[in-house]
Amino acid sequence: MRPEADDTRGIVRAGAGFEHFRLTRHAPSPALAWAVDRYWIVRWDVTERGPYEQKIVPHPAVHVVFEAGKVEVQAISRHEFHRRLVGRGQVLGIKFRPAGFRPFLDRAVATIAGERLPAAAIPALAGHLGELDDLAIRIHTSDRVDDLAAEVDDLLTSLGVEPLPATAGVNAVVDHIERDRSIVRVDDLADRLGTSSRSLQRLFADHVGLGPKWVINRCRILEAAELAATAAADDDSPPDWAALAAELGYSDQAHLVRDFTSAVGTPPDRYARETRP
Repeated sequence: MRPEADDTRGIVRAGAGFEHFRLTRHAPSPALAWAVDRYWIVRWDVTERGPYEQKIVPHPAVHVVFEAGKVEVQAISRHEFHRRLVGRGQVLGIKFRPAGFRPFLDRAVATIAGERLPAAAIPALAGHLGELDDLAIRIHTSDRVDDLAAEVDDLLTSLGVEPLPATAGVNAVVDHIERDRSIVRVDDLADRLGTSSRSLQRLFADHVGLGPKWVINRCRILEAAELAATAAADDDSPPDWAALAAELGYSDQAHLVRDFTSAVGTPPDRYARETRP
């Protein structure tokens, strides 16, 4: 089943995945748009088909996840992860904007990069564990889990967390990286912004959690995988990887292939063949 969403970036071989789970997404309230990108819900029932493993290539974002009656913070990570779906279940997650989680912490996001933490470890959440646990239990058991996204939004709003002075600017920089394929080097980005590469690296470590070089690379790879999947679905001919590499700002096809294989786990040609319906 196709998700009620606009793209599948980060979901490896999404077409096969949607035969095993359903994905829905919900926008945050205007009051939280500076912090939250979306609320996402995954539901599955593989009791008859058997377990299914889904690979995810992470976005430059922190997630808070409600699953099995618990709440966990999944920090930004360099590495892909595999999720094994067993039996029947559902998960609700909060995907924060690139700099959106920093105001909920009392330290740089780089200090938690790659970690999975209980809600109690996050200052802004630690005083609301009872409410979070109650929501987690209801999300786990609800037959109308989509309706609970609004309650999660209300709870986050009630925390009274405000953006930091740099939050909007860092979000805007990452948005610009995602949109502008000509941005392929940190030095070029720094020049456009009228700052230094070192300053950008410090800013990203504090507010995003990983450096601008990694963010640039990840945005390009996520787009390449999405374009490959789209081409595979629309046409029997393989994508023109040399042209795609040029469109994404790579100096040559080999560079794209190396980065793609490292992030996704398989070369782009093979990925396109395996993605084709």
